[in-house]
Amino acid sequence: MEARAQLNKPPVSIAIAMQFDGPQPNHFGANEATAKPMQSGGFIGDTTQGGSCNAQEVTFNPHCNGTHTESISHVIDELIAPHEVVVQPLMLAQLITLEASSDAVLDTYQPPIEPGDKVIGLHQLTAVLKDLHEDVKALIIRTLPNTTTKQTCRYGQDVNPAFFSNEAMQWLVEETEIDHLLVDLPSVDRLYDDGLLSNHRLFWNIDPGSHQSSEQQHRHKTITEMVYVPNDIKDGAYLLNLQLPRLNLNAVPSNPVLYKMLKQAKPKT
Repeated sequence: MEARAQLNKPPVSIAIAMQFDGPQPNHFGANEATAKPMQSGGFIGDTTQGGSCNAQEVTFNPHCNGTHTESISHVIDELIAPHEVVVQPLMLAQLITLEASSDAVLDTYQPPIEPGDKVIGLHQLTAVLKDLHEDVKALIIRTLPNTTTKQTCRYGQDVNPAFFSNEAMQWLVEETEIDHLLVDLPSVDRLYDDGLLSNHRLFWNIDPGSHQSSEQQHRHKTITEMVYVPNDIKDGAYLLNLQLPRLNLNAVPSNPVLYKMLKQAKPKT
C-alpha cells in the first residue's frame, strides 16, 4: 500500500473511557466497575479523607465494563494472554461503517436467528469490503446508528445489541487476512446464545463445544469489543496501535489508537 502514517498529529483513541464515578457501559448484567480508596491499618489512600496520597483499589470485569481485547483463551482452557498474542501492536487497519439489519436474511446463526434480531450479514459485510488490501491485518467495524450512548449503554434484555451471522464471520476467516477484529458491539455473538459463542469459535477455529487447544486453532488472532468510533473519523485505512496491559487474563481493558494515513507522492519520472 502506497501510504504512510501521519505521526506529526495526535492520534485518536477509540476506547471508551472508564468512568468509575459516573455512567459506564455494561454487558450481560455484570456488576459495575468500581474504585475505592485503599485502607491498610491506619492508612487511607484518599487525600480528601486525610491520607498522604491517593491509592485506589479497582474492581471490574474486562468483558463487560468497557473496551476490551480477548484472546482465544476466552473459549479454551489454556491461558494465552492478549499481550502474548499481540507482539507487534502497530498494524495497518481498515475502518468501515455498516448498518445491522432486522429484516429477514438468508444468513444463519447458532442458535437460530429470531424475529427482531439485528444481524451483520454476509451481504452487508462484503458490500463495504469490496477491496481489502492484503496488508490490512485489523478490521474496525462501526455500526449505525452511531450515537454517543454507546459509551454508557447497558446492554441486556431491554437493549439487545446486533451480532454477526455465522456466514459473515466465516467469510472474514476464510476470505481475508484479518487477524484482529475490532467492533463497537459488546460481543460478536448474540447476547443470549445458550453459551454457544458460535462466532467466537468460528473466528478462532474452535470446534463447537470444545474447550481444548489444538494446532488448527487461530491462536494468533484477537477480538476487541465495545470500542467507540466518533462520526468525524472517516472510513478508510489507519495505522492502529493496539495498546494492551501485561495482565495474564483471557481479556484485558485495551486502548486502540488510530493514526491517519497519508498517501505517498509518486516519484517524478
